[in-house]
Amino acid sequence: MQNNRPKLIEVNHGNVKQIKTILHWLHKDGGEAHCLVRLYIWSDTSKALAVLSELRSNPPGLDITRDFIGVAKSVIQLLGTHIKFPIEKIVWVLHHGGFSYYETLNREAFTRVDLRGKAQSYESNLSDRHLLNGSEYQAIFDGIELEPIGKVMKELDWTLERRLSDGDISW
Repeated sequence: MQNNRPKLIEVNHGNVKQIKTILHWLHKDGGEAHCLVRLYIWSDTSKALAVLSELRSNPPGLDITRDFIGVAKSVIQLLGTHIKFPIEKIVWVLHHGGFSYYETLNREAFTRVDLRGKAQSYESNLSDRHLLNGSEYQAIFDGIELEPIGKVMKELDWTLERRLSDGDISW
């Protein structure tokens, strides 16, 4: 088990504040789950982008896709004070790749998930998930270039086991 005390890194890039951490939450299917969170907040607009990366160190069956609402609520609870506008304005993106599952064959996938407010809660279902194509990715990320997962993991003092098929991949 790795260090469960979240390390939070904040960096400003011009008008964009980036916050990155390993988020831990109690998964709806039972057990503690975790993922990499990279939150980007634009200071000149009411815009934020939350990129949630599935990590292969997460216990089997406790995927971020199976408990998106739980992940989103935990992100809001941990980082919500950094956001000075309605939470509904956050664009949520799930990120999967070779650092997530063996089956991805080292291909990255980005899925936008729409989060809807409902009374005092939030909801989202499968119809709210949209696999991004190249132009959609560019529009949503608005010039943001994701750092390689390996670099971010090292900054956060988190290790992912490597496997032979990873080769020289620099995720």
